[in-house]
Amino acid sequence: MHQASDSGPAALFIAPIMPSDRGNGLAMRAGFFLSAYAKRFAVDLAVIPIAGATRGFGSFPTQHVQRSIILPVTSMDTHFLLVSAVAEAKARLAAFREYARPSIIARLTANIQSTLTAFAGDTNYRLVHVSRLYLAGLARPWMGAVNSGRPSLVLDCDEDDVNAYRRLAHVYRNSGRGERAAWAEAEAQAFKKLAGEWLHRFDLVLASSADEARVLASRGKNVATTVVPNVITRSPECKRLGRKGGYREIIFVGNMSYLPNIDAAKWFALRILPRVRRASPFPVRFFIAGDNPPSDITDLARHPGIEVAGRFDDLSLLYRRASLAVVPIRAGGGTRIKLMEAARYGVPVVATRFGASGTGFRSGHELLLADIERDFASSCVRVLTDDRLASRLVARARKRVLREFDADSYALRLLGKIERLSDRK
Repeated sequence: MHQASDSGPAALFIAPIMPSDRGNGLAMRAGFFLSAYAKRFAVDLAVIPIAGATRGFGSFPTQHVQRSIILPVTSMDTHFLLVSAVAEAKARLAAFREYARPSIIARLTANIQSTLTAFAGDTNYRLVHVSRLYLAGLARPWMGAVNSGRPSLVLDCDEDDVNAYRRLAHVYRNSGRGERAAWAEAEAQAFKKLAGEWLHRFDLVLASSADEARVLASRGKNVATTVVPNVITRSPECKRLGRKGGYREIIFVGNMSYLPNIDAAKWFALRILPRVRRASPFPVRFFIAGDNPPSDITDLARHPGIEVAGRFDDLSLLYRRASLAVVPIRAGGGTRIKLMEAARYGVPVVATRFGASGTGFRSGHELLLADIERDFASSCVRVLTDDRLASRLVARARKRVLREFDADSYALRLLGKIERLSDRK
């Protein structure tokens, strides 16, 4: 447990990953909210690491909190263990549908709730912020108070998990993985039930785009939503390194425990990259960086010219050597913080239309967009071979990101909304 200075009213921040100012997109989003709240509140941070492993507290969370704790996830609830033990696939799926809760919630056992309650003690919180819908139930102890004794309750959903899993099911089905598609559909139904149970209990539900906010508002009665997009901090445009040996390096950055990122990396490496190499006048390398890569990602490194780095702590070095960043996302939700990060570092981007959703970036203006393998590959080759095009895309993308996705501006907007919530109580 770490402790920082005590100032302002108390707030409790509950997250499924260690907040950070770099690396994992979800960690960076949590990091933005944590740093914003620290401007007005004395924040207690509780991390339940179910969305990514944690190495403990680094300097970033420590400097923004009063107290902090990691609640270790050591077991699963008994019902889900029984579901997992069913041998036959169809029977196991039927049992999971009967379970009727997202599988990730199985790790939120009663001891986590009791430890969190003990950590909070009798602190009179003015604000309780929960990151992601699947952690919503952990705010239950602060929902019973009335009038001035009840804190403002904020839930950052980021994305609509229902549609995110439905899109993932579509990807699985199109690739011939019917069992995985059926399981993803069951996850979607479980999240739909969860949304109906919890969203209306929060004073404010946050989403990363207007489309996500509209859908979340429809998941229950009297759900108050607002948009806080994924944002970036201002930094100087990094100087690009020279290209060694004539190679051009393409990078993909993302949390590799996130299924849509796994699908994206494999789709690009196996289906698009060979087309790029055939059309490129020079050698091309593909670099994958992201936490917790599974075996089907690390196995890609067996192919010549593909490197899998796992966690990459200094992203500025990664972007400085890149000629192109790709966002070949076909499922999931939210907005792509890595797309904006590439723009900040001055690296041109090729993405799917879904990969750029929620940003307002336009094809041919801030990036190139393509959804078909052939078109995606030809767009990559265009950027790699046309320096003038790449420079135009970078300049426009960076200008738009600094104008519309600035962290300091959105921190002030967020704190204004929180103050208005408190004034109404």
